Amino acid sequence: MMNPVIKLTVLVLLAGLFALLAHADLTRRRLPNRWIAYYALLFPFYAWGMDMNWTQLIGHGVTALAAFLLLLLLFTRGGIGGGDVKLGTVVMLWAGLSSSAAVLIVVSLAGALLGMAGWLTDKCRTSQTTSGTAWQAALSARRGVPYGVALVCGGITALAEQYGWIPT
Repeated sequence: MMNPVIKLTVLVLLAGLFALLAHADLTRRRLPNRWIAYYALLFPFYAWGMDMNWTQLIGHGVTALAAFLLLLLLFTRGGIGGGDVKLGTVVMLWAGLSSSAAVLIVVSLAGALLGMAGWLTDKCRTSQTTSGTAWQAALSARRGVPYGVALVCGGITALAEQYGWIPT
């Protein structure tokens, strides 16, 4: 059972980090290393509050390592950015093996929806010369898919599963 003070503190900090990361990726297509590091550094407090044993911690670490290697391969092929590799690794650290399937499904669906939204946004623009609204600029597929937003959705899913808010 997690200490309620630790739980609330982690939730508030994660909500802020998730909002900052999503906003940064939508507006600048950048995921600041510092914010990803803060997200990673919250994990030990969460693990301590959840009374994780060494086997569980190792499982979370191995899941993160496997995700890192796969994401690094995608990065070397030009499929994703470096920030996505780092954020995806931390998301999978939080997910662990038990939540990884749900997280991967949510990240895939959210990424696909963001890609389609970007494509539709670009198709619906009335003129190539106008910059459009802030949302059109944020979603534009011409700038790439803001996959950090999809990864944040995965982070929320991992958290919800770990806290028992989503039935497994």
